[in-house]
Amino acid sequence: MDKKQLTRKIQRISRISLIAMVAYGALNIFGMLSGSEIRKDYTLHIDHHNFHVTDIIYLAAFLAIFFSVVAGFVTAFMLLNELGRRRTPFTRKISNLLRNLGIYMIITEIGKIICIFIAAREIRVDLFWFAGLVLYAFSLVFRYGKDLQKLSDETL
Repeated sequence: MDKKQLTRKIQRISRISLIAMVAYGALNIFGMLSGSEIRKDYTLHIDHHNFHVTDIIYLAAFLAIFFSVVAGFVTAFMLLNELGRRRTPFTRKISNLLRNLGIYMIITEIGKIICIFIAAREIRVDLFWFAGLVLYAFSLVFRYGKDLQKLSDETL
């Protein structure tokens, strides 16, 4: 597959993924506004007035989950938008967005582990953190690809 075909394929897949993300977000927002339960992952119950250290840690972990999910969604949106507009995916911006998305996924998993441990006294580890590490690794590959692209452009 030549460079132009690959670039068009990346743009097409990015646009489709971007549309799917917008549809997914709209369905979840519609579900929250209509009162129906589409997905309920994390619930924080505060039924007493005295805060303990574990309550503060739980709240901090919950907020870390919330903000990393929102930041991850925005970053994924920006990433797919950039991939759909760029001539080449090997840019510094794409690499940084991939890196940030991987970091947000890792933060989300760590926050989830802390919340579950405090609430249920269990340690449950999913492979979500691994996906974050893979994205982080891909960001390095894209950074390397950017350097190779620059070298290739200079030799022509």
